[in-house]
Amino acid sequence: MKKSLLALAALGAFASAASAQSSVTLSGGIDVSVVRANGAWEMGSGNSGRSNFTLSGTEDLGGGMSAYFSLNHRFRAADGTITSQPGVGRFYRQSWVGLKGGFGDLRLGRMLPVLQIYNGDFDPFGTETIGSTHTGGVNAGLAGSSRNNNNIMYTTPNLGGLTISANIAAADQNGAPTATAMTNGTERPMGIGANYAAGPLRLAVAYDRNSKDQKTTGLYGLYNLGVATVMAQWEKGDISATADVSRWSVGTRVPMGAATFKAGYMKWSDENKKKFGLGVDYNLSKRTIVYTDVGKTSGSGFTSTQNKAQFDVGIWHKF
Repeated sequence: MKKSLLALAALGAFASAASAQSSVTLSGGIDVSVVRANGAWEMGSGNSGRSNFTLSGTEDLGGGMSAYFSLNHRFRAADGTITSQPGVGRFYRQSWVGLKGGFGDLRLGRMLPVLQIYNGDFDPFGTETIGSTHTGGVNAGLAGSSRNNNNIMYTTPNLGGLTISANIAAADQNGAPTATAMTNGTERPMGIGANYAAGPLRLAVAYDRNSKDQKTTGLYGLYNLGVATVMAQWEKGDISATADVSRWSVGTRVPMGAATFKAGYMKWSDENKKKFGLGVDYNLSKRTIVYTDVGKTSGSGFTSTQNKAQFDVGIWHKF
């Protein structure tokens, strides 16, 4: 009897150790808002990717190395439909597997390129909501890669606050999407960037080339003053074979108790276009936020309808 109990105890200890070495997590969020934009009312989903879920996991391989993966799916919580691109599957946001350890981080699959990983962190709205002043590549009319299929990305170990990342992808399935499939590009998408973070300061620079051989360069920075975080971003890139334009923005996030106030301003260099954004997030808990934002564009580059003030009010629950 004692031997049986000892065997069961040993088996239980082994099972606990094994489970501690490997884990799978479901996380994500659901965001629904009421939006007034371009002269019309509609239900929105945070204006970007807040309504999504991610399956992620990691396994300890020993010796300081681990394997891990991420499958990220976006959807429209307002109507239950899949927010996707033509010819792209269910986990179109990201689907990759990788290894990480003392050598750095290596990932293979579909993922954001380096420039797009960096730039969303320097918009006070996080690229979300009607107030966003994100210079963001394709989101602001530039031609940088949005996500790359068949991609390889490597990130160095942290070197005193500095990390360097590089990505390269196959040209196939990285061209313009059709109604049913992704076409092939003429060039291999590639990118490289450096990110420095130390205390309240963060700086980043990145370069991206898409499958059409269009390039984008970005410079980013933020500083946490304690009472507020100030940030700025600048991107310059191709929008055609001959045009080379830039976008820049400045912004701030100001926490005040359960509330965080956000403000930003963006300017287009090639057209008479400007945008001002203002908003507030209110934390009902660590997982549930109610928010409202206002976005106002101006300039002859926009239509009179587009230049009307736009606003949203919504609920974002994270899990």
